[in-house]
Amino acid sequence: MAALTYIGKQARSYLIPLHRHTDWEIIYCTHGNGIIRFSDGQGFIYARGDILVIPPETPHSNSSDSGFKNIHVNLSDWVAPYKYFFKVADANNTVGQLLHQLILAYASEMKNKNAVIQNYVDLFLNLITGMVNIGYCSEYVETLKNKLIESFGDEDFDIGVYMRTLPLSAEYLRKLFIKETGISPLQFLTKIRLDNAKKLLAAMSTNRLQIKEIAHMSGFPDALYFSRLFKKHFGQNPSGYSEKS
Repeated sequence: MAALTYIGKQARSYLIPLHRHTDWEIIYCTHGNGIIRFSDGQGFIYARGDILVIPPETPHSNSSDSGFKNIHVNLSDWVAPYKYFFKVADANNTVGQLLHQLILAYASEMKNKNAVIQNYVDLFLNLITGMVNIGYCSEYVETLKNKLIESFGDEDFDIGVYMRTLPLSAEYLRKLFIKETGISPLQFLTKIRLDNAKKLLAAMSTNRLQIKEIAHMSGFPDALYFSRLFKKHFGQNPSGYSEKS
């Protein structure tokens, strides 16, 4: 059973240097936006309402030009849906409201404090798991999904090469992946990359990134190909989308 080891509010900050935790860390952005970076060089932009889930012993830093505020939660003994970093969005502020209640319970002196906190923690984690929309996946499909999520920002990542490292034929695994997720591994990876690009484009006024940089950060080495693919999926080119955001 997952146990809460800490919950607190982060005052407005601009830089938190590279660090790590022995427990899971879950960051809920309450104000502003920023970029979380890992020791391998990968960076992920986030904004208000985004939930960042960071595995134990994972070095990371947090920075923002305009500043950010967040709620950070540390948990031990959690069996998470992914063993890698992942991010979900709290579109309706459901998780945000729950976390504020959890903070109050954590600071209270009520007699049944531990039971109340545990109920809040269980609900919090169930909500996050539901947002990930995992569904049931067999072992190697789940392994492939995790790898795609982990590697979407790597321009040199080759799905075919990685699939050949797994103890199933690549074609069989591809068919199994489609059966269990409804889309192919390439489509899954492309969706993650385009969704990340959309968020970066929507925040261009604050992150000051160029479209070419956004393409690279989202795993597209060719900015022209990225623009064509973006327009195919969303009906407008990246520059047009950023101007309307």
